[in-house]
Amino acid sequence: MSELSELNNSALHDFHSARRKAELQSLMARLSGRPSELLSYDEVRKRLRAIEDNTQKLEVIPLDAIIGSVGRYSDFNRLFQPLNNSAAARWTGVNRAITGLRGVPPIEVYRIGETYFVKDGNHRVSVARQLGFKNIEAYVTEVHSPVPIGPDLDFDDLILKAEQAEFLEKTQLHRLRPESDLSVTVPGQYEVLLEHIAVHQYFMGLDLKRDVAYEEAVTHWYDEVYLPVIKMIEARAIAEDFPGRTATDLYIWLANYRIQLNRELGWDLEASTIAQHTTDSRGKSRTQLAKELDPRSYPIDDLVVAISGTDVGWNALEQAMIMAKKEKVNLYAVHALKDATSLNSDEVLKLKREFQQRLAEKGLKGQLAIEIGQPLEVVAERAKWGDVIIANLAHPPGVSFRLKNAFQAFVRRVPKPILAVPGVTSPLNKAMLAYNASPKADIALFAAAALASRWGIRLVVVSVQEFGKEASRLLDRAKEYLEAYGIEASFVATEGKVVPAILELLEAEQADLLLVGGYEYSTLFEPILGGVLDEILRRIQVPMLICQ
Repeated sequence: MSELSELNNSALHDFHSARRKAELQSLMARLSGRPSELLSYDEVRKRLRAIEDNTQKLEVIPLDAIIGSVGRYSDFNRLFQPLNNSAAARWTGVNRAITGLRGVPPIEVYRIGETYFVKDGNHRVSVARQLGFKNIEAYVTEVHSPVPIGPDLDFDDLILKAEQAEFLEKTQLHRLRPESDLSVTVPGQYEVLLEHIAVHQYFMGLDLKRDVAYEEAVTHWYDEVYLPVIKMIEARAIAEDFPGRTATDLYIWLANYRIQLNRELGWDLEASTIAQHTTDSRGKSRTQLAKELDPRSYPIDDLVVAISGTDVGWNALEQAMIMAKKEKVNLYAVHALKDATSLNSDEVLKLKREFQQRLAEKGLKGQLAIEIGQPLEVVAERAKWGDVIIANLAHPPGVSFRLKNAFQAFVRRVPKPILAVPGVTSPLNKAMLAYNASPKADIALFAAAALASRWGIRLVVVSVQEFGKEASRLLDRAKEYLEAYGIEASFVATEGKVVPAILELLEAEQADLLLVGGYEYSTLFEPILGGVLDEILRRIQVPMLICQ
């Protein structure tokens, strides 16, 4: 057999091998859903609003980054395997040229982002890939697109990229904020972002009392609205709970969820509040968090308070405002009605006016929601949106009862710190921590450290010898923890019955805030072992922070 015949046979064998691979690839693409078609350069360029350069540059480019063609995108698949037998003569001729002495000239391509589209040389690319080449020489024409694309681009992705290109052409964010990346995974989302910018432009005009240029509104929205939410999403690693979604996807989800919650709750929650409390603690117990976190930097961002509208019932709000002043945080209040008949009554309107007036007098802002139900049940339902829950504890003096009522159930149900407010409010100048080294007491120790470091209040830690535990040894443990964070405190060890001892020390130390751990025992054992918290709740005369 002549050398020419051998080359012809070898080239024809390679072609039929490439055709069999193309048929197998077509089957695999249908099963896997992965893209198998070449993309049309003209369609991609048009959709992405890309602009061609006028110059070419000779380069060596990777073959697997070529994803489309100018004219022959229907003759080959994504791997540049031939899709019909009519290409056999041309294909085998190119094969002989590449494997023979003649060689072939460089192909011509357009480059968009990290991808290439063949202008001239489709058969050369096909043969080169079949022969196992990794790279090929090409004259490259750069095509500039505001949207980056990669080799995995398919037709569905192209729709998203086209929407992104239209969004960027409208907003010019790629020019105004070159570092921005507003990629999404669901079509139609860029219309949502454009609506956000339009609304932002409108309210900017109202605030500034002038016309606001669209470009100014775009940059202000990006810097002051979008970017803070994105940074918060990244800081809290929220994307880990939503695999396959981008940060912009989550921004839009939070915005939509915020609207839904506003309708349901009657509160306009901050996006950071929604994100924080939707993914709060990422499955870790509060005991574990208290061991891991630095109390000096632990954030308190939102307070939820129940108000009743009675004279004594306003104490919870007054106490909440004192804390809100110290922390500079959001204040969300809720008032419960027995039924809907009084929703628009004069009493409710008066309550709303007084709420706003009390906040205005203190220079604070807050939101009040009215809901139907039992007060503590309503607050318990909304507790997830707060870092500290503030509820009124006032009860007639001298009443002796075991706290198997709504408040006990409320404390057990709410896994958040609860500030129980009796008949008087406190300036929160000096805190006393009742410490017994239990897991809940360690949470209270963490909270005490956080408040002492951030508010600069005086702190005293007390331990009462009980159940054979040595009070001074327990205090050494608390002292070691506080000293590790540079927090000063005084320490008192005593003996006797726990509750009377705590209350006597509270008065002697002139503390105006008591910190305790929550219930340590199950409902079954609480009547035997867990009556300490109940008794303190009955007798306490200053606000008490129950740390859950």
